[in-house]
Amino acid sequence: MEKSVLNEAKKLKFLCQLCQENYWHILPTEQRETWKLTEVDSRWILSVNDIPQLYLNHQEAIAFLALRARI
Repeated sequence: MEKSVLNEAKKLKFLCQLCQENYWHILPTEQRETWKLTEVDSRWILSVNDIPQLYLNHQEAIAFLALRARI
């Protein structure tokens, strides 16, 4: 499931990185934005200023990315 989120993130031009702990991070392209999506156990954690805010399933993560891409 993380593949569909990663594919959508790449398609929308977000930065995707694999961290040392082997978790995927999706980051905004704008430096002023402070959110981050982290894949953990088939779920996505939305963090703002490195503070976890929400757990998202893959559909919610894709919807979040689509919304951020339009802004």
